[in-house]
Amino acid sequence: MDLSEKLLYFHEKLVRFFEKYLRAILALIIILLLITFLWIGFSYYKSKKEKEASLKLMEVVKAENIISALQEVKNKYKGTQASLQASLLLLDYYYTQKNYQEMQKLIEELQKEYPKKIRGIILYGKAKTLEINGDLNRALEIYKEVSKVQPELNFLTYLDIARIAENLGKFDLAKEYYQKYLKESKIKNSGFVEYKLYELSKK
Repeated sequence: MDLSEKLLYFHEKLVRFFEKYLRAILALIIILLLITFLWIGFSYYKSKKEKEASLKLMEVVKAENIISALQEVKNKYKGTQASLQASLLLLDYYYTQKNYQEMQKLIEELQKEYPKKIRGIILYGKAKTLEINGDLNRALEIYKEVSKVQPELNFLTYLDIARIAENLGKFDLAKEYYQKYLKESKIKNSGFVEYKLYELSKK
């Protein structure tokens, strides 16, 4: 069989293959095209939504009722950075107003919506709520967890752990975390911490 015959034979096999599987190939191509178009559409929609949400958040300062405006951004643009920022601003507002019920409710929402992104911040808010409500043992455990998952908050959590440990009579643990604070924290409050360590040394 010379080269031309081989090429002809190969061509016939190729034609038969396409005749047999043409519908499947076309279906696959259509599916891939649909996936591509859907992804392009989703990316465009997401980008547009993020931009719209950011603009809406900037307009909040002009609103007559800032809290309602923040709640609107949070609920309407879920999954965006603007919604997350609005949620954190609301969390701070509820804390300053001592509205711990709404604070706890919002923390639970954030845990579902952003399970990894701001886990440490959410846990910190949860620990603070538990501490305020007098559940010191649970608050202590969550502060310890925050210290592991978000070490950049240790300038806060070390002091929180030490304070609660001291209130629970766990003086060795309190000393351990005051010492950690002095050693590791970049934001120093050393005078207060050194005084606390001096007090604890007498117990």
